[in-house]
Order: sequence, then structure tokens, then C-alpha cells
Amino acid sequence: MLAAVMVVEGVLRIPDSEGHYDTGWGLYQALAKNCRLHLLSHTYTEQDIAIWLHKRHLTAHQSYLHTPTPGPAGRLEALQRVRAWRIGALVIESDPACALAELDAGWSTALVTSAHQGPRHSQAIRPWDDLADAVERQSELRLTEPQEHP
Repeated sequence: MLAAVMVVEGVLRIPDSEGHYDTGWGLYQALAKNCRLHLLSHTYTEQDIAIWLHKRHLTAHQSYLHTPTPGPAGRLEALQRVRAWRIGALVIESDPACALAELDAGWSTALVTSAHQGPRHSQAIRPWDDLADAVERQSELRLTEPQEHP
């Protein structure tokens, strides 16, 4: 069964808000029914997010991963814990820099953006060619390395 790791910030929950994205809510519902869904956040403690999720009837995920470090380093550290559980996973990400780091580390990654987010980053968004190169590197890795299946 497929596993998915959904980043809470920017995919499910509107950053610095109590609100949620309808698209993220729908993704959560679909993924929770069809795969092992894990949530990941650097902003919210397990207790805080549990209350927020419960209010929205989002309780079908398998686990919650918290990393105190924002950005690519924190995401990769948390994802390494998931990899230690011997599951391959699709990462559903809202941050292009984190998505690129995840691709470089060999994770299948879906980048989700919202028209309502507006400019989120003070830095320039990485060129599409960088993301395309990362996808190509990941494909080459899959062809050369044996895959473990749970």
C-alpha cells in the first residue's frame, strides 16, 4: 500500500491561520482512504495540531511527524524517520526549495501551490529546469538502485 507524507503548512493548513485549504482537505480525505497517510509540520506541536485536526474531522492519518527545524533540513530529517519505517512515500509539499531537496534525496514529491497563497518567499523561486533536472536524477537513481518493497 502506498504511503504519503503531507506537509501541513501550505498544503493542508493556511500558514499563520486557523483556516485550511479546501484542496488540502480534499487531498487528505482521498489519501487517508487509499494509502497510509502521515502528516509533517515544523510549526505545530502534536497537541496543537491534534486539536486543529479533530475540529475538522481529520483523524484518519497514521502518524504525525514534528520537526523543530523549518526548511529543507528539517523536512529531510523528519522524512528520514519515515524511511526508517521501511516505507516508500510520496511527499506532498508546498515549498519549492523543500521539494527540490526531497527530490535530490530520492523522494517522489508532489508540489502543491494555491492561488490564494500569494508571494510566500522572499527569495526567487527556483527555475523549472532545476526541478526537471532533479526529477531526471531521481529517475536515473531508480533505474540503478534496487528498490525495497514493504
